[in-house]
Amino acid sequence: MKKKLSEIRLGRLELRIMNVVWDKGQATVHDVKDVISRGRKPAYSTILTMMRKLEAKGYLAHDVDDRTYVYRAAISRQTVRHGVLGDLLDRLFEGSPLLLLNNLVEQDLISEEEVREIRKLIGKRRKKK
Repeated sequence: MKKKLSEIRLGRLELRIMNVVWDKGQATVHDVKDVISRGRKPAYSTILTMMRKLEAKGYLAHDVDDRTYVYRAAISRQTVRHGVLGDLLDRLFEGSPLLLLNNLVEQDLISEEEVREIRKLIGKRRKKK
């Protein structure tokens, strides 16, 4: 089931779960609980419910290994980043990357090193055109 980028929506806990699965390649509910329990501690049943919901949404898939569900990502991290960023741009920045970047600069959230990297990326893009 392929999702449109504009349909990608993840809550904070869902994103934390997906990050564990992306980082590990595959994970059980226990694996996820072990990683995300280092701060606030959601219950096993909460994580299980969230992982089932993520699977129903098409973000996760599972295999069964000796009666244990082993989950893997059904959508890439990059696809989620593109979808969430597109949604953020549309809803908060009138679809303008410039407004987003301006906001980051005004809040001093971009380092000088990151500014240099952005300039390099822009330079590479110009050369491709």
